[in-house]
Amino acid sequence: MRDPRDLYRFESSEVLQAVPRTGLTLVHALPGMVDAGGACRIAAEYLRDELRTLPLVTFDTDELIDYRGARPQATFDGTSYTEVGLPELTLSLMYDEADRPFLFLAGPEPDLQWVRLTEALIDLVEYFEVERVVGMQAVPMAVPHTRPIGLFAHANDPELLGRPGSGATPAPGTGPDPDGVELVLPAAFSALLEHRLGRAGHPAMGYAAQVPHYLTRTDFPAGALALLRRVSEAAELDLPLVHLGDLTDAAAAALQATVEQNAEVRQIVAALEEQYDAVANSDGDSPLATTMDLPTADEIGEHFERFLADHDQGGPEDLRGR
Repeated sequence: MRDPRDLYRFESSEVLQAVPRTGLTLVHALPGMVDAGGACRIAAEYLRDELRTLPLVTFDTDELIDYRGARPQATFDGTSYTEVGLPELTLSLMYDEADRPFLFLAGPEPDLQWVRLTEALIDLVEYFEVERVVGMQAVPMAVPHTRPIGLFAHANDPELLGRPGSGATPAPGTGPDPDGVELVLPAAFSALLEHRLGRAGHPAMGYAAQVPHYLTRTDFPAGALALLRRVSEAAELDLPLVHLGDLTDAAAAALQATVEQNAEVRQIVAALEEQYDAVANSDGDSPLATTMDLPTADEIGEHFERFLADHDQGGPEDLRGR
């Protein structure tokens, strides 16, 4: 295998010197074959828009991406091509609302050289002395959009999820954990990365938002909000989520209006609600460990303050007329 370090280059010596060498978390969003509701993409774009971001490392996408499988977008003005947008895989230094630094890896899931790229990322994790890696995914599920979003939690050490266990891999032939469930499914690059990080002794975990299957190809910001809430908790970061909450509320209102106009969709949603509630109220354990997405105390407080501010601006006459 060629030297993994040839896959990346540092963008700036000044930014490199600004990276602390203790307590860092690396967050990654690498949407690939499945990014239900565009949740990972929305989450990544939102963080770039809301937080101070400094470019740190750029990867050689010519080595990693099959452009025939995911064609870059070209802009044609009728005479010439004015732009061809090639995909970028980058590692950035970000600062949360409390000015705490963390690393953020974002871009398309690589098509090629998975093993070599994992080795490159492990090299960077060790170079920056990263303490924890947290990933995001979004998968389609038979769930209704009218219920709290579930998330699959996973880690290369069960203790990262608050569960007992050493995180050791079972010996070949021993079968699944008797207390858990073993599934065989198509792997994402993030699965390989988490696995290889564990073998190298680096804690890594992630969350996969369960997006309603009928919204898989529709932007679903609620999925991004659910992911960033969990990432904020796991990485102990103060991420600004209120604006994304507003976007989620607006999208939910538009979706509900669409559902009300379509009897067939209403039937589908009602059936999923019944199924969801039956499972939620049953005494049996779910075969897959999940966590539910609920607003944080800060989000609730800020929404309440804005609600009061809107009423104050309306004046007493408006209130009496309600």
